[in-house]
Amino acid sequence: WAGPSAGAVAACAAMLTGTVGGLTLRHGRRRAAGRRADEVARAGQVLAGLLRVGQIPVVALDGAAEESAALREAVAVRRVGGEVPGALRRAGEAPGGEGLVDLARAWEVSERTGASMCAAIEATAERLAAEHETERTVSAELSAPRASGRLMGALPLVGVLLGYGFGGDPLRFLTGTAVGNACLVAGVGLTCAGVWWTDRIADGGVR
Repeated sequence: WAGPSAGAVAACAAMLTGTVGGLTLRHGRRRAAGRRADEVARAGQVLAGLLRVGQIPVVALDGAAEESAALREAVAVRRVGGEVPGALRRAGEAPGGEGLVDLARAWEVSERTGASMCAAIEATAERLAAEHETERTVSAELSAPRASGRLMGALPLVGVLLGYGFGGDPLRFLTGTAVGNACLVAGVGLTCAGVWWTDRIADGGVR
């Protein structure tokens, strides 16, 4: 391979590497965000449970933080004189931690209005748990379309093998002629775009 053929192969290799690496990275981030969302939902339930049995908010927060790492930053900030709602909001900026922002609002409203902290946190925790369960269900249902999209990405390879089965030499055509180079780059590019598109649609469904 030389000249245009080498460039076409290099471009295809770069697209394939970028697609595989990007999807792997997105999958890792998605799993990390899911674990954090699960932790936040559990933290809200534990905090609500401690408030329900009569513990004062700061003590309940300390107790909940012992079981959930999602609340430990807020406890550390409170112990040095900081505000709990602000700490929860900052912790909620991480992917999957958005529920902490809702807990911060409930905490802040209760402090400002004197409303029952227990009722506010409990209502928020129940909603977060319901939303998280729905998100997990939707994510599980969309795992099949994601897998199908990746499987379809491998179909061009099947086409190349079929070409050999019919007595042709697809790789020689794809890498040895100008038209083949164009077909190779276009085919790999469209395949990578299709896999990305399927994954993004699935992410949109979860959100």
